[in-house]
Amino acid sequence: MGGWVDFGMTKRIFIMLFLAGCAPQLDYFGNPIKLHEDIISLTKMRKDPSEKDKFYLTFIEVYNASDAQVLKKERTLDRYLDLIMKYYGYTEKEILEQKNHNILQPRYYVTVKFH
Repeated sequence: MGGWVDFGMTKRIFIMLFLAGCAPQLDYFGNPIKLHEDIISLTKMRKDPSEKDKFYLTFIEVYNASDAQVLKKERTLDRYLDLIMKYYGYTEKEILEQKNHNILQPRYYVTVKFH
């Protein structure tokens, strides 16, 4: 039975892969990603293990955003930071670092300290 292939199982696998590819992508909070509107979308958030209230945020972003889109990006970042502040009960924020990484998959990294 070395060359036997179960075509029924193969068909099911292809259907599952197709359906998974059609599912809308979600951001960190479970909202649909709308890069054409928001320019960035939070995909990962992790706490600093050694410093209290410091977070590392990873966003996907639109490749080669225009100047007008950069303003949208800043507003979207503020919305995400406000949401995190409300969720965790913080009242102030301090952005420590921001950087873009636009090779192959555009990413936007933000390090923030909340108070």
